[in-house]
Amino acid sequence: MHCSENEGHWRERGGARPVLRPYLPLLVAVILLAPLQSASAAVQIESGQTQQLGNSLAQGSTSYIIYYTYPSTAQVGSNLTISLSLRVGQFSGVLQFILAYEMKVELFVGQQEQQVTISGPGGFNASAFLYPGGIWGPVNATFPLTENNTGLAVGQSTNATFSATLLDTVYVGAPYFKYTPESPVQGQGGTLLVQNEVASSTSSTSTSGQSSGQTLLPYALLASGAVLIVAAIFVPRGPRPPPPNQK
Repeated sequence: MHCSENEGHWRERGGARPVLRPYLPLLVAVILLAPLQSASAAVQIESGQTQQLGNSLAQGSTSYIIYYTYPSTAQVGSNLTISLSLRVGQFSGVLQFILAYEMKVELFVGQQEQQVTISGPGGFNASAFLYPGGIWGPVNATFPLTENNTGLAVGQSTNATFSATLLDTVYVGAPYFKYTPESPVQGQGGTLLVQNEVASSTSSTSTSGQSSGQTLLPYALLASGAVLIVAAIFVPRGPRPPPPNQK
């Protein structure tokens, strides 16, 4: 009887532990592949900044930097969105802050050009004033991409560039106490690929299936791992023989 109880304890302790061992490589693969599949489906985002911009005025000088992010590729038939932020640098002289500011963003696709103007807070409200060290943004410039405004026929692609121009008014302090329009300052942005992919029923079906597969694969892997764990825990295993030294 004593031997039988030991045998039972051995089955519970020693026999249950190796149950998951054959499935460990697959479970590790599930854990590693799931985030990789999600990352592979993400669109690559580029970021950058302009060189320091600014003006020299009779009462002092201004400085600015424009930061931006944008996708590395864009498709004809969709919208391209560029996110921008303006940072006010150090002012010299008696220049104090800017107001009535806006950014004009220009997109150049081959020989084609589009532009979008993004206006900041208007009026003479103090909450709209932007002092040195202040940041405006992020704000978005959105460009619809069509065959007409890109000049790209089906199957063609080309590089595109963009620029951002700041237009604003500067407040000049004592002893002048006046508002002075600042000359526009323009910064060059990044480069991206614009393409007009060939669309067909076969490629559309293939692309749709591939996209769906990429979307569902991480969940299928995770579900498979969960099933294996549940099966390993709850599915009964056959009795194992006792160790040779037990009778």
